[in-house]
Amino acid sequence: MHDLGGMDHAHWMRRCLQLAANGAGLAAPNPMVGAVLVQGDGVLAEGWHRAHGAPHAEVECLRAFGDGPVPQDAVLYVSLEPCAHTGLTPPCADLLIARGVRTVVVACTDPDPRVSGRGLAKLREAGIAVITDVLRDEARWLNRRFITAAERQRPHVILKWAQSADAFLDRHPVRKGQAPRISCFTTDVRVHRWRSEEQAIMAGSRTVLNDDPLLNVRLVAGRSPLRVVLDRSGITPASSRVYHAGPPTLLFTAARRDLPHAEQVLLRDGTDPLRTVLGELHERKVRSVLVEGGAELLGHFLAADLWDEARVIIGDILLGSGTPAPRLALLPAKSVTSGSDRIHFYLRNGTAPEGRPR
Repeated sequence: MHDLGGMDHAHWMRRCLQLAANGAGLAAPNPMVGAVLVQGDGVLAEGWHRAHGAPHAEVECLRAFGDGPVPQDAVLYVSLEPCAHTGLTPPCADLLIARGVRTVVVACTDPDPRVSGRGLAKLREAGIAVITDVLRDEARWLNRRFITAAERQRPHVILKWAQSADAFLDRHPVRKGQAPRISCFTTDVRVHRWRSEEQAIMAGSRTVLNDDPLLNVRLVAGRSPLRVVLDRSGITPASSRVYHAGPPTLLFTAARRDLPHAEQVLLRDGTDPLRTVLGELHERKVRSVLVEGGAELLGHFLAADLWDEARVIIGDILLGSGTPAPRLALLPAKSVTSGSDRIHFYLRNGTAPEGRPR
């Protein structure tokens, strides 16, 4: 690794990751990326990828610096490998070469096969010093949705449910619109922030039938995700709120119905509905989906091992009986307090970098 006069690479890369996080819920289906141009111990310019289709982080950073020559001893830190292909914007690697950047420090390579290593190779071929893998794990965690899509060819799946202190999802008998309140308002706000950070939100037919949810973002500022309903038997009423005003709705069902405000995808006999849903979403460049229930749908994802994270809200209410909550007791969890609730965060594989938010 180049010494570069003892520069603290981790310090500046951490700033890149802070900037990149500003694109949460906005940059997708692109990754979140931050860039910082540093000379000595001072920042010359910063930038991040603000929205899909907008200039990339490196472009924003160099625009903020201005049109003058980049100092020979300046170092550009960027949280993801600069792109080497033309998409909605020109290749960032070409821009760095053209602007005379001499040293680039990168957190992790881009798993997109159109880039993966090509951006770094192009920089090195142009004589630019390149340092890699600075805070690599933290950078991959920040862009886990993008990375899951690139490496697994499906969206990053986040399961979410709320359960009572005695581990029930609801109380029997279930009456439409009369589900007991499990989570507190503080947690509800957090859940709406989660929704704003994902590209899609999914519910099963029983949840739509019993709860008539809107499945949108209301309690925080942010973009509402694509609403996805899995209703193989066609039991959800056409009057359900999810099929009307609001963000787009994608219905997966076995027979087409008269629902002018919902796009429909027909499930063929003999196909795995979950893999059909995830495959269709991947084709649409949906990088993440928040699965909000109900119990049957959550159980199918768990049984098929088609999930990446689970966020389990535990309220202080006791229901006594009802639908048992899914069990993830054998997996380690990170827990936080949210008002009067506890939230457990689970990962199907591995652990998050120490101290990183979920």
